[in-house]
Amino acid sequence: MSAWEGDLLGRAEVAEFLQNLLEKDNDDIKVVNLDSPWGTGKTFFLERWSRHLSEERGVVYFNAWEKDYTGDPFVSLVSAIRDQLKEQRSLSDEIEDTINDFTTKAAKAVSSIVPGLAKVVGKGLLQKLISVESDDVAAVIQAATDEMTDKAVEALIVNSERDHEAVRQFREVFEKLVKEVAAAKSTVDGEFPVYVFIDELDRCRPTYAIELLERIKHFFDVPGCTFIIATDTKQLGHSVKAVYGNDFDSFEYLKRFFDITYSLDNSDVETWVSVNFDVPENQSYYCLSLTKYYKTDRASIVWASNTKQVPPDENAVVCEDVDLNDMQIVFVSLFKTFKVSLRDLKKIKSHIKASTSNLIKSEIHFFLICYLVFLKNADVGLYEHFVKGDEKIFSESANQKYPPWSLYFTTKSVSVHNIALAYLNASNARQKDLRERLNQKVDRLNYQTKVMLDACNGEDYSKYFKLVDLAIQIK
Repeated sequence: MSAWEGDLLGRAEVAEFLQNLLEKDNDDIKVVNLDSPWGTGKTFFLERWSRHLSEERGVVYFNAWEKDYTGDPFVSLVSAIRDQLKEQRSLSDEIEDTINDFTTKAAKAVSSIVPGLAKVVGKGLLQKLISVESDDVAAVIQAATDEMTDKAVEALIVNSERDHEAVRQFREVFEKLVKEVAAAKSTVDGEFPVYVFIDELDRCRPTYAIELLERIKHFFDVPGCTFIIATDTKQLGHSVKAVYGNDFDSFEYLKRFFDITYSLDNSDVETWVSVNFDVPENQSYYCLSLTKYYKTDRASIVWASNTKQVPPDENAVVCEDVDLNDMQIVFVSLFKTFKVSLRDLKKIKSHIKASTSNLIKSEIHFFLICYLVFLKNADVGLYEHFVKGDEKIFSESANQKYPPWSLYFTTKSVSVHNIALAYLNASNARQKDLRERLNQKVDRLNYQTKVMLDACNGEDYSKYFKLVDLAIQIK
């Protein structure tokens, strides 16, 4: 199976572009920041890229968030490098020896650069984390523990030169390990770098994230090793401010750790939704009988009335390059209308799921649930006007604050706000009035008839409002 199977966002092309950049006379680029908001597929990208590269290159994948409970990130990163490089089958006995030496030097380095770590985690846990069992390394760990006395500061000063030497030896053996792995894995005499992928850094504790960046800069910056660090850089900047204060220039601070920053393109909303928005199962949904495609072939068109087909408006959501189902088209139209950040979409999806899960009905009006969830997440005040039935105030404010996208119905395009108002009007109308309207011979769309007919038959749309009010409390 191809490493990039299921790649609908074109991430393989991005990986190839970056790989060519990094491997063709760009030795000065050792740390790449892959910047993209949370929930936009950074993990998919890193996992697939690392899998692809592992065929001919040494590769390490490190999920920082899964390890931020371990104390100092140096230990966890050393452990990941050692374990994953050992598992790569083409490695020779010579590299095995270097890996053992790398582990030993790491233990000495960590007891020098973080003397408090051995006191906190204890000898046993530290050995477990980096799998050190030799008597020599055990003695080093014990020595570090013994130094944690009231004279710790004095000991650090006295042994400063020894500490620097331990770090130098670690970097030296790490560089040797990188060269040997590159030579064993590459087909061109070890010219390819070893890649270390760091994922989920922006989800870590602020202090852990900062310390990991510091460790990479000061202890793992050696020729032939390239770090790819995926972050929501804006969120990571907030983490830095949480440690150093709101007045601290976190952007400039982070720039010192990254040689280049590459921002993933997430502008293709339709493709993103097709990949990330799953259609709820085990329930029946009504999705307005909208038209998904614009085709001029008369034989392929389902007519909504006897009037002629018209092209969709410029801002109408229809399937073009990406095939979407009806619910995904609704989702995209609301996504674009309310200008929701990708970071908030997971929360919105959970609100929609929670609401629909509590509707015990043979058929659920999917558009109404989605619209209410998007509206309340975007603007609580405007949502209150809608629920109270203030149609005029709502319509004026909604169209001004959130210029609407439309859905296409073959004979016309209708804005999402106007579709929502059809539900609101039916919800507030008396059944007698609804029956009179239904009996009137007017040119209306299928969804307009359906919304009124269901309300006339006892559909209580106010239940949707109450469920969304409950679901929105999910954080």
